[in-house]
Amino acid sequence: MVEDKNIGHSGETPLLEVKDFSLIFRHYGKGLRERDLEVVRNFNLTIHEGEIVAVLGASGSGKSLLANAILGILPDNAVTSGTLNYKGAALTEKKQALLRGKEISLIPQSVNALDPLMKTGKQVRTMIARRNKKRVQQDIFKKVGLPDSAGDRYPFELSGGMARRVLISTSMAGNANLVIADEPTPGLDPAVLQETVGQMRRLADAGKGMMFITHDIEIALQIADKIAVFYEGETIEIAQAGDFSGKGERLRHPYTRALWRALPKNDFISLQPSAYSNSRKSGKPSLEIKGISYHYPNSSWLFKDLDLTVQPGEIVGVYGHSGSGKSTMAQVIAGYRTTLGGTVEIAGKTIPKKGRHPVQMVWQHPEKAINPRWRIKQTLQEAGEIDQKLLKTLGIRQDWLERWPSELSGGELQRFCLARAMTGDTEYLVADEITTMLDAVTQSQIWHSLIELADERGVGILAISHDYHLLERVCDRIIHFDDLK
Repeated sequence: MVEDKNIGHSGETPLLEVKDFSLIFRHYGKGLRERDLEVVRNFNLTIHEGEIVAVLGASGSGKSLLANAILGILPDNAVTSGTLNYKGAALTEKKQALLRGKEISLIPQSVNALDPLMKTGKQVRTMIARRNKKRVQQDIFKKVGLPDSAGDRYPFELSGGMARRVLISTSMAGNANLVIADEPTPGLDPAVLQETVGQMRRLADAGKGMMFITHDIEIALQIADKIAVFYEGETIEIAQAGDFSGKGERLRHPYTRALWRALPKNDFISLQPSAYSNSRKSGKPSLEIKGISYHYPNSSWLFKDLDLTVQPGEIVGVYGHSGSGKSTMAQVIAGYRTTLGGTVEIAGKTIPKKGRHPVQMVWQHPEKAINPRWRIKQTLQEAGEIDQKLLKTLGIRQDWLERWPSELSGGELQRFCLARAMTGDTEYLVADEITTMLDAVTQSQIWHSLIELADERGVGILAISHDYHLLERVCDRIIHFDDLK
């Protein structure tokens, strides 16, 4: 058990106290054989008013399940033990139901939490108890960098980063004392990220407590008073921001040091462009985007007459701010949207609309790209014969194949999305913020695997990201999206 030292809060009653908390899922297999899967064990944490505590850990470590346990929204087969206290009183099921969405609010990880049939401005206004709700909502949108026009759009009309800011706005609109922010910042460009982090810090400075669940060490260091490192369901270390420096000499646990050193700005292994020379000399045709244009109905052009070329085996990075049109460009190139001018060609021929598209796309949010009613094995088989070597390269375990998507973490789902995209005769891959939801170690593993596959198969990759440090590590060249438009 890792001790949670409440420096500066001696004698104060914590806003939230988690003590010796454990969580298991009870499953029944063939012959009604009972099987218990332990996902959180002996977790300890306290949060006081005005304090932000980051829960930092790998994808699949159980961080989001901890948030669901506090809110009382675990599935029926979950069994818990230990203590959950709010303001010194036990968080019973009845009390959780009374506090949820009022005194305790959640900024959810998935943008699927937004109502697809309600305009975003109205969704935020439902959380506002004061008068002049529209003016308050517009003021909140301004603080998180959203234009007034975003309030008149449905979630599917916004970029991933803009939709995430709407989720953050719903929490800012309420009067909760405890905010649980579950991965609230992936997909935000640096400018918007800094403003959003600042707003969250101001919420804490006004007396609110916050559990900030994240895989991103750098964001945790910017915003948190202390950092609880979570690994395979257990707190392995509670550290101060200043402990993350140099080679991580002041960090006690090897996994914490590995997270720190896996960042692109630290020891993330860079592969030089020369690694792709064999693929480029293979004679494979290049992907040519010639003069494509797109805008949404009754809106201005997102991009017009856009040109871009990707060579086989080459990794080209596209960098730009959230909402600039990068993901829409990706969807046009991969055949999900029809260009309003120009062509997408391979070997000088426009890609036909019928049949398997030679340009495959991996989306930012894997849970939106996988049928929740299919087991993972069926999802892979839809794309073709399962390639066992490919699964091994991507670190996919055989027992995952029999699971439902809801039983896997974001990082595990994203590996399957990559496996599905790389199955068959894929010639080019569009990777749209594919590791922005993942911790540094998993991010590094996936990109190294993807680079290896691209080199081996001569697959060209268009890597879209707001993380310039990452693109510097993995790409042959980087293009700012504004320079393409």
